[in-house]
Amino acid sequence: MSRTYRHGLARPSSYKIGYSLGKWLPREVLFVLADLLADATHWKNAEPARNLRANLRSAFPRWTDREIEDLSKRIFRNFARNLVDYGRFHTISDEALDRLLPSVAHLHFLEECFAKGRGVILVTGHIGNWELGALFFGRHGFKINVVTIPEGSERIDSIRGAYRTRQDIRTIVVDGSPFSSLEIVAALRRGEIVAMLVDRREGTDGIPAKFFGEDRRFPRGPFLLSRATGAPILPAFIVRDGNIYRGVVDPPLSMDGLDDVSGARMVSESFERMIRTCPDQWYNFYPR
Repeated sequence: MSRTYRHGLARPSSYKIGYSLGKWLPREVLFVLADLLADATHWKNAEPARNLRANLRSAFPRWTDREIEDLSKRIFRNFARNLVDYGRFHTISDEALDRLLPSVAHLHFLEECFAKGRGVILVTGHIGNWELGALFFGRHGFKINVVTIPEGSERIDSIRGAYRTRQDIRTIVVDGSPFSSLEIVAALRRGEIVAMLVDRREGTDGIPAKFFGEDRRFPRGPFLLSRATGAPILPAFIVRDGNIYRGVVDPPLSMDGLDDVSGARMVSESFERMIRTCPDQWYNFYPR
């Protein structure tokens, strides 16, 4: 089994502290505390920070070492701030949540996909606040299923699963069992959203595509599912914009007449555009 590159912020204790403090302290105060914790984590967790800098240099080869270092610190801070908001989501009112995420650009792409009645394969990456995206779509009448792999920490898996359940978001864990694939197909045939994080692929299996000029492999799952069910693939992201968040939905991909390599390239290009737009919200702590 491959290692999990977990930094100090991605621990059960960080989630629990964020949940607890989020009930009592103002968001602005929590952000100050989050920044301090993030700076300490960036300094103490050498390996994830080193992985992050290597990924940033690959994506932005013309940036100086000072610019890369400053960006990596901002990424740790934004990750910590995401945890603050993640911990507050289940305690704030619907009105406050609507103010936090007032709009999603190009939402009509999602609505048009649903009109076809085949479900939607929503793909995103470790960019912005992906958990908020599931909450947004769920609150706007879309039945959503989040596909996950075990995090390497049963406590974190349990925390996230319980949180999604409270928001009527279903979690489908891909753990090697054939039943998970059947659950995913069934959800699409019911006309629901199946959401996946597809920007980390380990090993040699997968669909090859250029990512920031380098060879990468994307999971085969979304493309196989699209062919099997006719469900379109839809890239979407939720990113912070000042003190609020904004959603972005890219045009859908239909695998009808499109080969897997071309599909993976289009997904890769969508990810690249969003990372270039919001480089300080790309949480890639894994080795290249």
